[in-house]
Amino acid sequence: MRATGHAALLAGAALLLVLGTTGPASIAQISTDAELRKAPQDGGARRWEVAGGKVNLNAEPSSNADVVGVFANGAILSNLGCMDVADQVWCKVRPFRGGITGFARATQLQPAQGPDGVIATGVDDSKRRARARDFDSKGEVACAQEQGQAMGTCLASASRSGGGDATVVVTFPNGFARNLYFVHGEFVRASATMSGVGTDMDWRLKNKRYFIRVDDQRYELPNTLVFTN
Repeated sequence: MRATGHAALLAGAALLLVLGTTGPASIAQISTDAELRKAPQDGGARRWEVAGGKVNLNAEPSSNADVVGVFANGAILSNLGCMDVADQVWCKVRPFRGGITGFARATQLQPAQGPDGVIATGVDDSKRRARARDFDSKGEVACAQEQGQAMGTCLASASRSGGGDATVVVTFPNGFARNLYFVHGEFVRASATMSGVGTDMDWRLKNKRYFIRVDDQRYELPNTLVFTN
């Protein structure tokens, strides 16, 4: 198996990819479809969008393999790398919020734009940058640490990597801090603490504000902490 060019993705020659970097993203001309099909660790798009109708998820990169899932047009899938198999290009994918992994035909995929219009490429480095205290912005947000507690004020520090991928560190007045993780503009989980593992949660985005509950804690964040523009 090897990654080479494929006519189904020649539209990539004209595509402008906005690279997910810290701060304002830069724009690079992608000249070959092979570049589009790289895995994120090699500089490829982080996610695909299903285009042109529903797509089958096969257990192996073959039309004869078992179908383990079906995704509707517009579904967003994580890019795990693509390959040529028997004169067809197959991409290994999974739902970006997690789930079963399989293979989809490249002809039914296109690089996914985030809610901010950015096509994120490369590995999301927001978690690493947040650990290093390398933040893009800081500000005060509404928060409550205990169930039934009135909303107060916390410091929020954000590391972003484009396409709606970000790590936001919220620090309460008593020094307790928790990381909030966003992928493709959606809140996906929080860091594990003594309060919980970070997956007992609910959230919504309304009027450009995130309203998040994780365990007994509540947060209200402006979406400017998550998006690069």
